[in-house]
Amino acid sequence: MRSVNYVKDDGQSSAFVNEPKDFITWDPKLRTGIPDIDSEHENLVVLCNDFYKTLLQNKDTADYQKVIRRTLERCLNYAAIHFEDEEKLMIAAGYDGYRQHKAEHEAFKEKVQIAYTRINQITISEAIKFAHFLRDWIQNHIAYDDKLYIPSLVEFLKSKATKQ
Repeated sequence: MRSVNYVKDDGQSSAFVNEPKDFITWDPKLRTGIPDIDSEHENLVVLCNDFYKTLLQNKDTADYQKVIRRTLERCLNYAAIHFEDEEKLMIAAGYDGYRQHKAEHEAFKEKVQIAYTRINQITISEAIKFAHFLRDWIQNHIAYDDKLYIPSLVEFLKSKATKQ
């Protein structure tokens, strides 16, 4: 699996001055026990927080949609990479729930793509509602849907490691 690290546009990891509080907090209970997947999940949380903070910090500017678009593009691109990595592992492990899980990923991508195409018309209120959708989806998907594939993937990864 490839290693993907998320870096903010400014290339720094330091906090913004007067940065809003995190919108979503990484909870260790969300860990899958699969380091690459856990790292990608944590990065999705960072991206969701970045989207929300960018939204709040730019809501009164004339070009807030442009700023939101850039952040949302990063979210879309990273989610696509993560979903691909997760789905490849599910296929390799022979996970029975793969088709349903992939359908959930596709539904998410479709909803995000629709929001992305509407970004120039989106109001601040709609953007905040969308941020809530992102947060809730990430938390629920990781906490419930992703937990379903853990036994299959862990077993597959252990057997793969013992063969090497």
